[in-house]
Amino acid sequence: MLISYRKNLDRIIFLSMMSFFVLPTLATIYQALAYGFSLQCLAIVISTQIMFVMDTVEMNMRFHSQQAAYEKARYEAEHDGMTGLLNKEAGWKHMRKYFDRMDSHDEAMLMFVDIDDFKTINDTYGHTVGDFWIREVASQLRHIYRQDDIICRYGGDEFMALIRNTASEQVLETTLGMFFQQLTRISEQHGQDVHCSVGVCRIPSIHISGNTDGGNGEDTRGGVDFDQCVKQADLALYETKRFNKGTFTVYDYDRPQPASQSASRSGRKV
Repeated sequence: MLISYRKNLDRIIFLSMMSFFVLPTLATIYQALAYGFSLQCLAIVISTQIMFVMDTVEMNMRFHSQQAAYEKARYEAEHDGMTGLLNKEAGWKHMRKYFDRMDSHDEAMLMFVDIDDFKTINDTYGHTVGDFWIREVASQLRHIYRQDDIICRYGGDEFMALIRNTASEQVLETTLGMFFQQLTRISEQHGQDVHCSVGVCRIPSIHISGNTDGGNGEDTRGGVDFDQCVKQADLALYETKRFNKGTFTVYDYDRPQPASQSASRSGRKV
């Protein structure tokens, strides 16, 4: 245990604790070989070694207990209790970090996902059913997208997802098609009409090439404006909910016009 913790201990403390264990043991062995056993000396050494081991074990247990408590507190501070997704604050923190590191070769898609007519669902079926659909939407998003994508519960019945390292419309249509189909299947199983609207801000690499320095072709732009991208995704969601609920709308970054058609709840283009 001491050896495993040596990186967390000062060198002088580590050597002192090791000497407390090693030196009496070596001295006892030498005395036994050279002069024979001394029961009194042997008893003292054994008792001190037992005390040392017990203290070290207790320190180890306390360390792991504190570490587990810290990890639990950090998890609870960053995650939504109902869905297990990142909460808004933690999600935005991770997304901003990714945006700040983007360069001219990176691309991504930022999505708002909203459960349509959620108040009606609560009023008609009750809050328990509403909570079920919040957890179900979260589960489907987590299942469809990759582990390194960032998904968070934005609040209430709304979610955000940052799909990293791709701006492919085919990937978007395929994954959202699967998402809509799965929700339709589960809705039919429960005899309810539940669907989601999605707004997407797509960030192809060509749209973040930035300015060049002195005409030498070197990119001088640091990252993508996260707030601007959120605004575009929110506008795309607003358009979807206003004109064609249960589908998705895509805006390209820095372009306040739809970049592609939506898809129906079954995944087909409309």
